[in-house]
Amino acid sequence: MKWYDLLSLSLTNLWRRKLRSILTLLGVLIGTASIVTMLSIALGQSKAMMDMISQSTDLTTIKVTSNQDHGMPMPTGSGQNDPKKTKINKATIEQLKQIPNVKYVSPILSIQIMIQQGSYQSGFSLEGMTAEAITNKNIHITKGKMPDFSKKQEQLPLIIGRDIINNFHNPNSQMWEPAEVDLINKSGFAIFDVDAYYSSNDNAEVAKPKKYILKADGIIGTENENSWSPDLYSAFTEIGQLEDFLSQSFRGKAWPGQPATKSGKPMGEIIYNSAIIGTNDLEHTKEIMQQVRDMGFMVESNVEFIDSMRQQSATQQMVLGGIGGISLFVAAIGIANTMMMSVYERTREIGIFKVLGCSLTSIRNIFLSEACLIGLFGGVLGIMLSFLVSFLINQASGESMMALGIYGMEGSSISIIPPWLIFGAILFAMIIGMLAGILPARRAMKLSALEAIRNQ
Repeated sequence: MKWYDLLSLSLTNLWRRKLRSILTLLGVLIGTASIVTMLSIALGQSKAMMDMISQSTDLTTIKVTSNQDHGMPMPTGSGQNDPKKTKINKATIEQLKQIPNVKYVSPILSIQIMIQQGSYQSGFSLEGMTAEAITNKNIHITKGKMPDFSKKQEQLPLIIGRDIINNFHNPNSQMWEPAEVDLINKSGFAIFDVDAYYSSNDNAEVAKPKKYILKADGIIGTENENSWSPDLYSAFTEIGQLEDFLSQSFRGKAWPGQPATKSGKPMGEIIYNSAIIGTNDLEHTKEIMQQVRDMGFMVESNVEFIDSMRQQSATQQMVLGGIGGISLFVAAIGIANTMMMSVYERTREIGIFKVLGCSLTSIRNIFLSEACLIGLFGGVLGIMLSFLVSFLINQASGESMMALGIYGMEGSSISIIPPWLIFGAILFAMIIGMLAGILPARRAMKLSALEAIRNQ
Protein backbone atom coordinates (compact mmCIF):
# COMPACT_ATOMS: atom_id res chain seq x y z
CA MET A 1 0.00 0.00 0.00
CA LYS A 2 1.45 3.33 -1.10
CA TRP A 3 1.88 6.14 1.40
CA TYR A 4 -0.77 8.41 -0.13
CA ASP A 5 -3.30 5.55 -0.12
CA LEU A 6 -2.45 4.95 3.51
CA LEU A 7 -2.86 8.65 4.34
CA SER A 8 -6.17 8.90 2.48
CA LEU A 9 -7.56 5.78 4.15
CA SER A 10 -6.47 6.95 7.61
CA LEU A 11 -8.08 10.37 7.18
CA THR A 12 -11.28 8.76 5.91
CA ASN A 13 -11.47 6.39 8.88
CA LEU A 14 -10.91 9.25 11.35
CA TRP A 15 -13.60 11.34 9.66
CA ARG A 16 -16.11 8.46 9.75
CA ARG A 17 -15.88 8.50 13.54
CA LYS A 18 -15.29 12.22 13.84
CA LEU A 19 -16.88 12.74 17.26
CA ARG A 20 -14.72 10.08 18.88
CA SER A 21 -11.68 11.34 16.96
CA ILE A 22 -12.31 14.93 18.06
CA LEU A 23 -12.68 13.93 21.71
CA THR A 24 -9.46 11.89 21.55
CA LEU A 25 -7.70 14.72 19.73
CA LEU A 26 -8.89 17.11 22.43
CA GLY A 27 -6.97 15.10 25.02
CA VAL A 28 -3.77 15.37 22.97
CA LEU A 29 -4.41 19.08 22.46
CA ILE A 30 -4.70 19.71 26.21
CA GLY A 31 -1.69 17.53 26.97
CA THR A 32 0.51 19.26 24.39
CA ALA A 33 -0.63 22.71 25.47
CA SER A 34 0.09 21.83 29.11
CA ILE A 35 3.65 20.73 28.39
CA VAL A 36 4.44 23.65 26.08
CA THR A 37 2.94 26.24 28.43
CA MET A 38 4.74 24.86 31.46
CA LEU A 39 8.09 24.75 29.66
CA SER A 40 7.53 28.20 28.14
CA ILE A 41 7.11 29.67 31.62
CA ALA A 42 10.34 28.04 32.82
CA LEU A 43 12.20 29.21 29.69
CA GLY A 44 10.77 32.72 29.98
CA GLN A 45 11.80 33.12 33.60
CA SER A 46 15.28 31.82 32.84
CA LYS A 47 15.73 34.17 29.87
CA ALA A 48 14.42 37.17 31.82
CA MET A 49 16.90 36.51 34.61
CA MET A 50 19.80 36.02 32.19
CA ASP A 51 18.91 39.22 30.33
CA MET A 52 18.77 41.19 33.55
CA ILE A 53 22.17 39.84 34.64
CA SER A 54 23.70 40.58 31.23
CA GLN A 55 22.37 44.15 31.26
CA SER A 56 23.53 44.86 34.79
CA THR A 57 27.11 43.59 34.52
CA ASP A 58 29.81 42.27 32.24
CA LEU A 59 30.02 38.48 32.22
CA THR A 60 33.75 38.54 31.39
CA THR A 61 34.81 40.31 34.58
CA ILE A 62 36.02 38.76 37.82
CA LYS A 63 36.10 40.57 41.16
CA VAL A 64 39.07 39.61 43.32
CA THR A 65 39.04 40.18 47.08
CA SER A 66 41.38 39.25 49.91
CA ASN A 67 40.62 37.10 52.94
CA GLN A 68 41.69 39.99 55.14
CA ASP A 69 40.72 43.62 55.37
CA HIS A 70 43.90 45.71 55.74
CA GLY A 71 45.39 43.26 58.22
CA MET A 72 42.11 42.17 59.84
CA PRO A 73 41.43 38.54 58.84
CA MET A 74 38.02 37.76 57.42
CA PRO A 75 36.06 34.54 58.15
CA THR A 76 38.08 31.40 57.62
CA GLY A 77 37.56 29.27 54.56
CA SER A 78 37.67 32.20 52.17
CA GLY A 79 41.33 31.96 51.21
CA GLN A 80 44.78 31.05 52.48
CA ASN A 81 45.53 31.16 56.18
CA ASP A 82 48.41 33.60 55.75
CA PRO A 83 46.92 37.08 55.19
CA LYS A 84 50.28 38.45 54.01
CA LYS A 85 49.99 36.34 50.88
CA THR A 86 46.46 37.46 50.11
CA LYS A 87 46.60 41.23 50.42
CA ILE A 88 46.00 43.12 47.19
CA ASN A 89 48.77 45.60 46.43
CA LYS A 90 50.60 46.82 43.36
CA ALA A 91 52.68 43.62 43.22
CA THR A 92 49.48 41.57 43.27
CA ILE A 93 48.06 43.56 40.37
CA GLU A 94 51.19 42.91 38.30
CA GLN A 95 51.00 39.22 39.19
CA LEU A 96 47.38 39.00 38.05
CA LYS A 97 48.26 40.65 34.74
CA GLN A 98 50.62 37.76 33.95
CA ILE A 99 47.78 35.20 33.89
CA PRO A 100 47.06 34.05 30.30
CA ASN A 101 43.88 35.34 28.60
CA VAL A 102 43.61 38.31 30.97
CA LYS A 103 42.57 41.43 29.08
CA TYR A 104 43.12 43.96 31.86
CA VAL A 105 43.46 44.17 35.63
CA SER A 106 42.36 47.15 37.69
CA PRO A 107 42.85 47.70 41.41
CA ILE A 108 39.84 49.12 43.25
CA LEU A 109 40.36 51.67 45.98
CA SER A 110 37.14 52.38 47.90
CA ILE A 111 36.84 55.52 50.03
CA GLN A 112 33.77 56.26 52.13
CA ILE A 113 32.98 59.94 51.58
CA MET A 114 30.20 62.42 52.26
CA ILE A 115 29.08 65.28 50.02
CA GLN A 116 27.20 68.29 51.35
CA GLN A 117 25.33 70.85 49.31
CA GLY A 118 23.37 73.46 51.18
CA SER A 119 21.56 71.78 54.07
CA TYR A 120 21.55 68.38 52.35
CA GLN A 121 24.11 65.61 52.52
CA SER A 122 24.62 62.04 51.31
CA GLY A 123 27.23 59.44 52.16
CA PHE A 124 28.48 56.81 49.74
CA SER A 125 31.48 54.77 48.68
CA LEU A 126 33.70 56.28 45.98
CA GLU A 127 35.46 53.61 43.94
CA GLY A 128 38.67 54.39 42.12
CA MET A 129 39.62 52.14 39.21
CA THR A 130 41.43 52.39 35.90
CA ALA A 131 39.89 54.20 32.95
CA GLU A 132 39.73 50.92 31.01
CA ALA A 133 37.78 49.21 33.80
CA ILE A 134 35.27 52.07 33.99
CA THR A 135 34.84 52.05 30.21
CA ASN A 136 34.20 48.29 30.17
CA LYS A 137 31.36 48.70 32.68
CA ASN A 138 29.25 50.25 29.88
CA ILE A 139 27.87 52.88 32.23
CA HIS A 140 24.87 54.85 30.96
CA ILE A 141 25.02 58.60 31.68
CA THR A 142 21.63 60.33 31.83
CA LYS A 143 22.79 63.81 32.89
CA GLY A 144 26.05 65.59 32.26
CA LYS A 145 28.76 63.69 30.41
CA MET A 146 31.24 60.86 30.78
CA PRO A 147 34.63 62.46 31.55
CA ASP A 148 37.79 61.34 29.82
CA PHE A 149 39.31 59.38 32.68
CA SER A 150 42.47 58.69 30.69
CA LYS A 151 43.44 62.38 30.81
CA LYS A 152 44.60 64.31 33.84
CA GLN A 153 41.83 66.64 35.07
CA GLU A 154 42.14 69.82 37.11
CA GLN A 155 39.45 68.50 39.42
CA LEU A 156 38.88 64.90 40.46
CA PRO A 157 36.69 63.40 37.68
CA LEU A 158 33.52 61.91 39.12
CA ILE A 159 30.42 60.09 37.94
CA ILE A 160 27.79 59.38 40.55
CA GLY A 161 24.76 57.09 40.66
CA ARG A 162 21.22 58.39 40.38
CA ASP A 163 20.13 56.82 43.67
CA ILE A 164 22.96 58.50 45.56
CA ILE A 165 21.52 61.84 44.44
CA ASN A 166 18.07 60.66 45.51
CA ASN A 167 19.45 59.82 48.97
CA PHE A 168 20.46 63.40 49.74
CA HIS A 169 18.64 64.49 52.88
CA ASN A 170 18.62 67.14 55.59
CA PRO A 171 20.13 65.55 58.73
CA ASN A 172 18.55 68.23 60.93
CA SER A 173 15.03 67.56 59.69
CA GLN A 174 12.83 64.98 61.40
CA MET A 175 10.87 64.48 58.19
CA TRP A 176 12.28 63.14 54.95
CA GLU A 177 12.27 65.98 52.46
CA PRO A 178 12.96 65.71 48.73
CA ALA A 179 16.37 67.23 48.17
CA GLU A 180 17.02 69.80 45.47
CA VAL A 181 20.61 68.89 44.66
CA ASP A 182 22.54 69.63 41.47
CA LEU A 183 26.12 68.39 41.60
CA ILE A 184 26.73 68.93 37.89
CA ASN A 185 26.17 72.69 37.72
CA LYS A 186 26.84 73.45 41.39
CA SER A 187 29.74 72.40 43.58
CA GLY A 188 29.41 70.43 46.77
CA PHE A 189 31.70 70.03 49.76
CA ALA A 190 33.24 66.56 50.03
CA ILE A 191 34.47 65.04 53.28
CA PHE A 192 36.94 62.20 52.74
CA ASP A 193 37.48 61.37 56.42
CA VAL A 194 33.96 60.43 57.47
CA ASP A 195 35.06 58.85 60.77
CA ALA A 196 36.72 62.10 61.83
CA TYR A 197 33.58 64.02 60.82
CA TYR A 198 31.30 61.99 63.10
CA SER A 199 33.89 61.97 65.87
CA SER A 200 34.10 65.78 65.75
CA ASN A 201 30.32 65.99 66.07
CA ASP A 202 30.40 63.85 69.22
CA ASN A 203 33.57 65.31 70.70
CA ALA A 204 34.38 69.00 70.44
CA GLU A 205 38.07 68.32 71.07
CA VAL A 206 38.39 66.37 67.83
CA ALA A 207 39.31 68.61 64.90
CA LYS A 208 36.82 68.72 62.07
CA PRO A 209 38.11 67.21 58.83
CA LYS A 210 38.86 69.39 55.86
CA LYS A 211 36.21 69.79 53.16
CA TYR A 212 37.01 69.77 49.46
CA ILE A 213 35.08 71.32 46.60
CA LEU A 214 33.77 68.62 44.29
CA LYS A 215 31.44 68.47 41.30
CA ALA A 216 30.03 65.54 39.36
CA ASP A 217 30.73 65.25 35.65
CA GLY A 218 27.81 62.90 35.02
CA ILE A 219 24.91 61.11 36.66
CA ILE A 220 24.68 57.34 36.21
CA GLY A 221 21.26 56.13 35.16
CA THR A 222 19.60 53.53 32.98
CA GLU A 223 18.14 53.66 29.48
CA ASN A 224 14.71 53.05 30.97
CA GLU A 225 13.87 55.22 33.96
CA ASN A 226 12.22 52.32 35.79
CA SER A 227 15.10 49.88 35.23
CA TRP A 228 17.58 48.97 37.95
CA SER A 229 21.34 48.63 37.95
CA PRO A 230 23.87 48.22 40.80
CA ASP A 231 25.76 51.21 39.36
CA LEU A 232 22.89 53.47 40.48
CA TYR A 233 24.29 53.25 44.03
CA SER A 234 27.91 53.67 42.93
CA ALA A 235 30.33 56.50 42.26
CA PHE A 236 33.49 56.11 40.18
CA THR A 237 36.69 58.00 39.51
CA GLU A 238 40.07 57.20 37.94
CA ILE A 239 42.28 55.51 40.52
CA GLY A 240 45.52 57.27 39.57
CA GLN A 241 43.97 60.70 40.01
CA LEU A 242 42.28 59.57 43.23
CA GLU A 243 45.62 58.44 44.65
CA ASP A 244 47.22 61.77 43.68
CA PHE A 245 44.35 63.64 45.33
CA LEU A 246 44.63 61.60 48.54
CA SER A 247 48.42 62.00 48.62
CA GLN A 248 48.09 65.79 48.46
CA SER A 249 45.16 65.94 50.90
CA PHE A 250 46.60 63.60 53.55
CA ARG A 251 50.32 64.47 53.51
CA GLY A 252 52.09 62.58 56.24
CA LYS A 253 48.85 60.91 57.30
CA ALA A 254 47.32 57.56 56.45
CA TRP A 255 44.50 57.62 53.97
CA PRO A 256 41.05 56.76 55.34
CA GLY A 257 40.66 53.00 55.48
CA GLN A 258 44.40 52.33 55.05
CA PRO A 259 46.73 50.70 57.63
CA ALA A 260 47.99 53.30 60.08
CA THR A 261 50.23 53.56 63.12
CA LYS A 262 48.93 54.74 66.49
CA SER A 263 50.04 58.24 65.58
CA GLY A 264 47.99 58.16 62.36
CA LYS A 265 50.91 57.85 59.97
CA PRO A 266 50.74 55.47 57.00
CA MET A 267 51.96 51.97 57.71
CA GLY A 268 53.46 50.24 54.71
CA GLU A 269 52.18 50.23 51.15
CA ILE A 270 48.74 50.94 49.74
CA ILE A 271 46.34 48.05 50.23
CA TYR A 272 43.50 47.91 47.73
CA ASN A 273 40.03 46.81 48.70
CA SER A 274 39.67 44.57 45.67
CA ALA A 275 40.56 44.21 42.01
CA ILE A 276 38.74 43.57 38.76
CA ILE A 277 40.01 41.21 36.09
CA GLY A 278 38.70 41.50 32.55
CA THR A 279 39.03 38.28 30.56
CA ASN A 280 39.33 37.88 26.80
CA ASP A 281 36.18 35.76 26.56
CA LEU A 282 33.60 33.94 28.63
CA GLU A 283 35.17 30.52 28.02
CA HIS A 284 38.38 31.41 29.90
CA THR A 285 36.65 33.10 32.84
CA LYS A 286 36.21 29.93 34.90
CA GLU A 287 39.80 28.85 34.26
CA ILE A 288 41.16 32.23 35.38
CA MET A 289 38.92 32.19 38.45
CA GLN A 290 40.43 28.90 39.55
CA GLN A 291 43.97 30.18 39.03
CA VAL A 292 43.23 33.23 41.19
CA ARG A 293 41.69 30.99 43.88
CA ASP A 294 44.87 28.92 43.87
CA MET A 295 46.76 32.13 44.62
CA GLY A 296 44.76 32.44 47.86
CA PHE A 297 42.19 35.06 46.87
CA MET A 298 38.42 35.02 46.85
CA VAL A 299 36.76 35.54 43.49
CA GLU A 300 33.28 36.57 42.43
CA SER A 301 31.78 36.39 38.97
CA ASN A 302 28.31 36.17 37.54
CA VAL A 303 29.49 33.16 35.52
CA GLU A 304 29.09 30.92 38.57
CA PHE A 305 25.74 32.49 39.36
CA ILE A 306 24.60 31.89 35.80
CA ASP A 307 25.70 28.24 35.98
CA SER A 308 23.67 27.85 39.15
CA MET A 309 20.70 29.55 37.51
CA ARG A 310 20.96 27.22 34.52
CA GLN A 311 20.92 24.17 36.76
CA GLN A 312 17.89 25.48 38.63
CA SER A 313 16.21 26.31 35.33
CA ALA A 314 16.85 22.79 33.99
CA THR A 315 15.34 21.30 37.15
CA GLN A 316 12.37 23.64 36.89
CA GLN A 317 11.83 22.69 33.26
CA MET A 318 11.90 19.00 34.13
CA VAL A 319 9.37 19.44 36.94
CA LEU A 320 7.00 21.64 34.95
CA GLY A 321 7.39 19.47 31.84
CA GLY A 322 6.63 16.39 33.94
CA ILE A 323 3.46 17.99 35.29
CA GLY A 324 2.32 18.79 31.77
CA GLY A 325 3.38 15.32 30.62
CA ILE A 326 0.77 13.75 32.89
CA SER A 327 -1.95 15.25 30.69
CA LEU A 328 -0.31 13.86 27.57
CA PHE A 329 0.00 10.44 29.21
CA VAL A 330 -3.74 10.48 29.89
CA ALA A 331 -4.27 11.49 26.25
CA ALA A 332 -2.15 8.51 25.16
CA ILE A 333 -4.49 6.21 27.07
CA GLY A 334 -7.39 7.85 25.23
CA ILE A 335 -5.71 7.23 21.88
CA ALA A 336 -5.11 3.58 22.76
CA ASN A 337 -8.73 3.19 23.83
CA THR A 338 -10.02 4.84 20.64
CA MET A 339 -7.87 2.69 18.39
CA MET A 340 -8.75 -0.49 20.28
CA MET A 341 -12.46 0.25 19.88
CA SER A 342 -11.79 0.94 16.21
CA VAL A 343 -10.25 -2.52 15.84
CA TYR A 344 -13.32 -4.20 17.29
CA GLU A 345 -15.69 -2.12 15.15
CA ARG A 346 -13.71 -2.76 11.96
CA THR A 347 -13.19 -6.50 12.38
CA ARG A 348 -14.99 -7.28 9.10
CA GLU A 349 -12.94 -4.63 7.25
CA ILE A 350 -9.71 -6.12 8.60
CA GLY A 351 -10.84 -9.60 7.54
CA ILE A 352 -11.57 -8.42 4.00
CA PHE A 353 -8.11 -6.78 3.81
CA LYS A 354 -6.50 -10.08 4.76
CA VAL A 355 -8.60 -12.12 2.31
CA LEU A 356 -7.65 -9.72 -0.49
CA GLY A 357 -3.99 -10.31 0.31
CA CYS A 358 -3.17 -7.14 2.21
CA SER A 359 0.04 -7.63 4.17
CA LEU A 360 0.14 -7.56 7.95
CA THR A 361 2.55 -4.63 7.75
CA SER A 362 0.01 -2.57 5.79
CA ILE A 363 -2.75 -3.39 8.30
CA ARG A 364 -0.43 -2.39 11.13
CA ASN A 365 0.50 0.85 9.35
CA ILE A 366 -3.17 1.79 8.92
CA PHE A 367 -3.77 1.90 12.67
CA LEU A 368 -0.39 3.41 13.47
CA SER A 369 -0.92 6.18 10.92
CA GLU A 370 -4.37 6.96 12.36
CA ALA A 371 -2.91 7.19 15.86
CA CYS A 372 -0.02 9.29 14.52
CA LEU A 373 -2.45 11.68 12.78
CA ILE A 374 -4.38 12.14 16.01
CA GLY A 375 -1.08 13.06 17.69
CA LEU A 376 -0.14 15.38 14.81
CA PHE A 377 -3.43 17.29 14.73
CA GLY A 378 -3.60 17.41 18.52
CA GLY A 379 -0.02 18.66 18.70
CA VAL A 380 -0.55 21.42 16.12
CA LEU A 381 -3.76 22.61 17.78
CA GLY A 382 -2.05 22.35 21.18
CA ILE A 383 0.74 24.64 19.96
CA MET A 384 -1.84 27.17 18.75
CA LEU A 385 -3.54 27.06 22.15
CA SER A 386 -0.14 27.44 23.84
CA PHE A 387 0.57 30.65 21.92
CA LEU A 388 -2.77 32.06 23.05
CA VAL A 389 -2.16 31.10 26.70
CA SER A 390 1.41 32.44 26.51
CA PHE A 391 0.16 35.78 25.18
CA LEU A 392 -2.42 36.06 27.97
CA ILE A 393 0.19 35.17 30.62
CA ASN A 394 2.61 37.81 29.36
CA GLN A 395 -0.11 40.45 29.24
CA ALA A 396 -1.36 39.64 32.73
CA SER A 397 2.14 39.41 34.25
CA GLY A 398 3.20 42.72 32.71
CA GLU A 399 0.19 44.52 34.13
CA SER A 400 0.65 42.84 37.52
CA MET A 401 4.31 43.87 37.78
CA MET A 402 3.45 47.45 36.88
CA ALA A 403 0.65 47.47 39.46
CA LEU A 404 2.99 46.11 42.15
CA GLY A 405 5.72 48.57 41.19
CA ILE A 406 8.13 45.87 40.02
CA TYR A 407 10.38 47.30 37.32
CA GLY A 408 13.63 46.42 35.61
CA MET A 409 12.35 43.61 33.38
CA GLU A 410 10.78 45.69 30.63
CA GLY A 411 10.60 43.84 27.33
CA SER A 412 11.01 40.49 29.10
CA SER A 413 8.35 37.83 28.71
CA ILE A 414 7.27 35.47 31.45
CA SER A 415 6.40 32.88 28.81
CA ILE A 416 8.37 32.30 25.60
CA ILE A 417 7.94 29.52 23.02
CA PRO A 418 11.11 29.00 20.94
CA PRO A 419 10.97 27.20 17.56
CA TRP A 420 12.64 24.07 18.92
CA LEU A 421 9.87 23.70 21.49
CA ILE A 422 7.20 23.96 18.78
CA PHE A 423 8.66 21.23 16.58
CA GLY A 424 9.70 19.14 19.57
CA ALA A 425 6.19 19.20 21.05
CA ILE A 426 4.56 18.21 17.74
CA LEU A 427 7.06 15.40 17.20
CA PHE A 428 6.59 14.20 20.77
CA ALA A 429 2.79 14.17 20.35
CA MET A 430 3.13 12.12 17.15
CA ILE A 431 5.47 9.64 18.87
CA ILE A 432 3.07 9.32 21.81
CA GLY A 433 0.25 8.69 19.34
CA MET A 434 2.20 5.98 17.54
CA LEU A 435 3.21 4.29 20.79
CA ALA A 436 -0.41 4.34 21.94
CA GLY A 437 -1.43 2.73 18.63
CA ILE A 438 1.03 -0.18 18.80
CA LEU A 439 -1.18 -2.45 20.93
CA PRO A 440 -4.34 -1.93 18.82
CA ALA A 441 -2.29 -2.43 15.64
CA ARG A 442 -0.92 -5.74 16.93
CA ARG A 443 -4.46 -6.76 17.85
CA ALA A 444 -5.57 -6.07 14.28
CA MET A 445 -2.67 -8.09 12.86
CA LYS A 446 -3.58 -11.14 14.97
CA LEU A 447 -7.24 -11.27 13.90
CA SER A 448 -8.19 -14.38 11.91
CA ALA A 449 -9.60 -13.45 8.51
CA LEU A 450 -12.13 -16.33 8.42
CA GLU A 451 -13.30 -15.73 11.99
CA ALA A 452 -13.64 -12.00 11.30
CA ILE A 453 -15.80 -12.53 8.17
CA ARG A 454 -17.88 -15.30 9.77
CA ASN A 455 -18.66 -13.27 12.90
CA GLN A 456 -19.46 -10.12 10.94
